[in-house]
Amino acid sequence: MQNELISSEKMKTVLLFILVVMTTSDIFAQLKLGNAKSEINLREGPGLNYKVVYTVSSSNLLVVLPREPKNNFLEVFDIETNSYGYVSEKLISITDTLNFQEQHFFEKSVENATGEVEIDMINQTSETLYVWINGNTYNLFPFEKKVLLMTVEEITFFSSAPGLFPVFGKEILKKGNTYRWNFSM
Repeated sequence: MQNELISSEKMKTVLLFILVVMTTSDIFAQLKLGNAKSEINLREGPGLNYKVVYTVSSSNLLVVLPREPKNNFLEVFDIETNSYGYVSEKLISITDTLNFQEQHFFEKSVENATGEVEIDMINQTSETLYVWINGNTYNLFPFEKKVLLMTVEEITFFSSAPGLFPVFGKEILKKGNTYRWNFSM
């Protein structure tokens, strides 16, 4: 499936539109959107003792990933800067909630002998791609391919990169099959 090149403002508009048409779901199947109450530090880990990765402006759109807070810190992705890290829960204003809906981004390619779900992620862009699958994070560098072996069939995912439309959702994949997830402009 191809991701389209769009502006940051258009990304915000599309994400907010998606919110309007979605139905409710349980809390663990949700992304939350928000922004910083003021300029804040994005950190490598959940606490003030972790290194600052980036300073986030209050105008940046933040995606709060679906995990329980750790030490009162939330795991977030900053769409404008393509940065990932942790921020203090009390410094974030949650503006919207997006439910993970069934999507079809994974294309079945072949059966495999592993008996597991195999995902071939292929970044065909010149940008580093951020991928979050079932709570695990991956950076997929330009023109890189990564192969993931999953023991579970239900996949919940979020992905974004500068200039690429963020995608998120959930899919049920069958064990013993290999799936391709192509990212291209």
